[in-house]
Parts: sequence; C-alpha cells; structure tokens
Amino acid sequence: MATSWTIAIDWDRNGDYSGEHDDITQRVLLAEWFVGMQRPYQLTADGSTLLIRLNNVDKRFSPENSSSPLTGKLAPLRPVKLESNDGTTTRTHWSGWIATILPVGGKYGNRQVYIIAHGAMQFLKATETKIELQENQRSDQIIDALIQEVIFPPALSDSWVLGDPDRSKLGETTKLADLTTYSDFEEGVLTLNMAGDNWVRQGGYSDEEKDTFDVYRGIRDVTAAERGKFFFDRDGKAVFWNRHHILDKIAVDTRFDDAMTDMKYTFASLDQTKNEVIVTCHPRTVAAAPSALWELKDAVIRVAPGARREVYVKYKDEKDKRIGGKDVTVEDVTFLQGTCRVEVEAKANGANLVFKNESDSREAVVEKCVVKGRKIVDEGQMDARAIDQESITFFGRRTMNINLPSIDDLDQAQYIADFERNRRKTPFGLAQMITLQSHAENGGGRHADQLGLTIGSLIELRETQTDHDGTYFIIGEAHELAGGGKHWTTTWYLEPQVETPRWKLGDTVRGKLDTSTYLAY
Repeated sequence: MATSWTIAIDWDRNGDYSGEHDDITQRVLLAEWFVGMQRPYQLTADGSTLLIRLNNVDKRFSPENSSSPLTGKLAPLRPVKLESNDGTTTRTHWSGWIATILPVGGKYGNRQVYIIAHGAMQFLKATETKIELQENQRSDQIIDALIQEVIFPPALSDSWVLGDPDRSKLGETTKLADLTTYSDFEEGVLTLNMAGDNWVRQGGYSDEEKDTFDVYRGIRDVTAAERGKFFFDRDGKAVFWNRHHILDKIAVDTRFDDAMTDMKYTFASLDQTKNEVIVTCHPRTVAAAPSALWELKDAVIRVAPGARREVYVKYKDEKDKRIGGKDVTVEDVTFLQGTCRVEVEAKANGANLVFKNESDSREAVVEKCVVKGRKIVDEGQMDARAIDQESITFFGRRTMNINLPSIDDLDQAQYIADFERNRRKTPFGLAQMITLQSHAENGGGRHADQLGLTIGSLIELRETQTDHDGTYFIIGEAHELAGGGKHWTTTWYLEPQVETPRWKLGDTVRGKLDTSTYLAY
C-alpha cells in the first residue's frame, strides 16, 4: 500500500484543518522538519522546527496581496500539521505553529515562498516563571506546575479566550484548556526539598532584566536534577521521562545491519568521554522569623477609583541580592489619600500584590507597603566530585561541570557525579546519527521504520567498515521530503543504551545483583 502525505495549515485556527485552503500538500516543493534532541545524553530538547517551500505563482501566500483568498490569515501562530497514511495507520510527524512567512521576491523569479514553523518550546522560553515555592515535590509535579504558567495559542485546544466573540461561548463552541491532554509525564524518581526560590538569571545585555528566569530554564534545571529527559514529541505533546526510563527498556524494536545510507561515527570524542565530573549543589537556609522581603520606597502606587491594580515585586536581601521567601504577608500599608484593599499572592522569589480600590470617586495613593516573610538564602555552592584516575592516566583529564540550583544536598550531588562518571569514563565508539532513504510514496528499503520509529525507539546497529555493533535509543529525528514530495530522507539522532543492565527487584534477567547487573542511581 502506498503512503500518502498531508501538510495542512489551520488558517482559521478552529482546530479541524478542514478549511477550503487548509490542505497545502499539492503546493509543497520541499519540507524539512526536526523533533527532539541532537546530542547523546542531552536532557532537555531543542525546539521543534519545520520549513516548507511552496509554489507561490499566484501570490496566494504573499501576506500583502489583498486579492489572496488567505488575506488576513497569513500571520504567525497558525497551526501546522504534517501527517502520513500508509493505508492502515495515520501518523502525525510534526505539529506546531507558523513563525515566519518569507515570500521570495522577483516578478520573474522562482515565485516561491518559505514558511517556517516552530513547536511549543518557543512559548516556554518566552514566559518568565513566577512559580510558587515548590517544597517536597517530585520532579514531574514541578514541571507540571511550570507548564501551567505558559499560555499556549488556543488553536490546538479550542480553548476559551476572554473577549473573543468566537472563543468566549464557554461550554458551546469552546472549553477551558486542559493541558493534561498535551502532556505525558512519568512520575519522577527524585523529590526535591525546594525549588524555584533561587531561579535567577545573572548577566545579559544592559537593557535586559538581570534576574529573570524563564519556564524553559526551570524545566531544564528540574530535568537535569532528575537526570531524565524533557521534549515535545511528533504530536506536539510535552513528554517527561524519569531517569529510569532508558534503563527499563531492554527489548530492541528493530535491527540495522549495514542498512543505513549514512552513519556519523566517532570514537572517544571530547564531548563523549569524561573522567572527572563536578556537580555543584546549592544548600539553602530558611530564616526562623519573618523580616522584610520588599518595601515600597521613594515611590507611590496609584489606584484609580473602582480599579484593580497588580504589581509584581521581587524579594531581595539587604545587599540587594535576589532571595526566596515563604510564609509571606503584606503589612504596614499606609496611604497619602484614599484607601484600598491589598492582597498578596506569594511566589517562590517574588510576590504579586493586588490593590483593589472600592471607592467609586476617590483615587487611592499608597505611600508605604512592606512584604514580609521568612527569607530563603542560597548559602553558596558546594561541589561533589567523581573521578576515575585510571582513565585520567591513560586518556588525560576530561572534566564535566554540572550546576544544579535545585539540588541542595551534597550526597544527592555525589550520586549524580558518580552516575555520569560511570557512563562516560571509558572511551568507546559511538554512532551519533544514521540516515535512511526511501521513496516517500512507494516505499521500499526501511520505509516502514522511517514511518513508525520515533523518539524512544530502541535499535541495534551493525556496521561493517567501522566494525561497530551497538544498541541505541532514538532521541531525535530530522526528515526531508524533496523531489516534489517523492524522495524521503530520515536522520535519527542516537544515544547509546547503558551497556550493563541495572538491577531491578523481581526481574529474572536483572535481579542478579553484582553478577550481571548493578544498582542504578
């Protein structure tokens, strides 16, 4: 059975891709897309991307062409989806939103247009986290709380949008967004004592805030502490694996014996071999008694009659250093004129102050306001170090530094250092990526594997010239449909499976401790 392809753009943002001009497949000259990660042991994915080159002879995709049937719809954040159907299964290969539309100029040129689209990672990087203090929470619970801070375009969820007449008929044409539909999180192995309080970015350009921290960086910190993986899959769903995910799977999905058209192979690369691992943790202290975390000084806050005003403040110590806080209250509020109610919504290292003026006629002017709480202070860095002296003697010192703001326990940092040293200390041959090719419609070769294998699939590789034989997880995938949609090239980015299985209670294969297996981190 032949494979058919569909590339569609939801120009109306109604979630069904059924509009008259939504299916753009016949106009596609080239499609290139990527999902996942590109480097072995990478923990947080790169952003998903899609590039489409289209025939634009009739100027349909030129945003400033007022006679285009898509006038007013050629704009960013229109959902894009790429699918295949092999006669039995419909698969989504990429899902995201338009970022840029680039018509090629020239009246007598090739008259084409490039459409560039990105996945959901862009929204994580664009959202500053103001998460509540996370205490004794699993890694997946913290990541879920971070994701809840992000406002995703409603086109994929058909969700309710305040003030939009087409999206505000709650319970009829729209519904409140349910982000669990778009996430798949494994239960974390790690429970963090505290997170969010010391998420502060330092440095940057002079016209940028120095102490912000976006959601992506928060997720990266928690994922790194867990030693798991976070990525968006083909469907655009957020996926979190705990650190045991890649240890638990041992059944190979398929084997390749010189079956790839290309393979990138390295042996003992600097990125791959590490025999000294230094993990930096951040112990914190929590003050026993409350004190000032923020104070209104040399300024006033004006609240118009009958209005509500929100002000976000950031906790700092007496040396103007950002800190965290708990048991937060707002006190000592005084007014130059009028009055209003003041509420505090406490976050991990800041607070949202809500001023409500209930007077219909008089402006409220706040001249003093103090936010108090128990200070959470990052007491400075402590390093856990794991080395392999034999490896250093034979191959030179190869150091890896890991900074983990959410880890406050030196023993926990030592476990991570030992884990990373053990899997990197010995030089080995590594297939970083392999490439496959087939006819996009008629198939042949390993076409079925190109369709069905994706991030998380386990494959075995044998290659004659390098004499390499290894087992790998697919951690990323890049594809190209060229030749008018006939020629399909797939590149898989790979991470080696752990060679010695970890011990697992009750498993007949992995239950012989110190014989064929060893304890996992």
